[in-house]
Amino acid sequence: MLTLLTSGTTKAPKKVTHSWDKIEELARLSIKEIGLTSNDRVLDVFPGNTIAHYTVTAFPAYLAKAHLISAKFEAIDYIEKFKEFQPTYIALIPRHWELLSEHNEWHNLDMSCVRYMVTGSGPVPQEMIDDFKNKGVQTVANWYGMTEFPPPVFIGYNSSTFDITNVNTDIHHVMFNPVHASSHLAECIINGISTGDIFNMQKMTFHARREEASGNTWKTI
Repeated sequence: MLTLLTSGTTKAPKKVTHSWDKIEELARLSIKEIGLTSNDRVLDVFPGNTIAHYTVTAFPAYLAKAHLISAKFEAIDYIEKFKEFQPTYIALIPRHWELLSEHNEWHNLDMSCVRYMVTGSGPVPQEMIDDFKNKGVQTVANWYGMTEFPPPVFIGYNSSTFDITNVNTDIHHVMFNPVHASSHLAECIINGISTGDIFNMQKMTFHARREEASGNTWKTI
């Protein structure tokens, strides 16, 4: 079994436990979605105590026999490593983007070597997705479902909206319970467990999280 602690950005950190068989199954599903092969170069900045390290970046790279470059995230260091290694697959969350955007070197960075990028963890602004697309990233995949229910439960390609009708029912059973009968808002329920995540069913976007949040990773209602 693998037991990790969540980041604590939405209330106190909590334990999340997965079996190694399930971790490998999910990592291989990520490989299939990304199209990861031994020809890829993966630049990983997720810490080893995060589930994304095992199901989104490092472990999938290992299983696919890709070239894995793993480093602690520092914005200016990331830009230099990117230029040096020219990765074909990366994963960055909105906070990474905010820190990268503070550096002049970021604005002229050519990222056309990246054929697939994963983002998620919190609400992803379309401005962020457009920034990466304008830098040459071929596909920006907005994944919902990283920690309790990895890998992606559903995906938005090059968009802050999700295809919430396309769910792999072999892994997750997803339903949406209306928050108010008169609104388009509904709470996401996965495998019978309330996520606390509210979606706008008309716009197909993440709206807010029920739980009180710290910092600015999640909006609250």
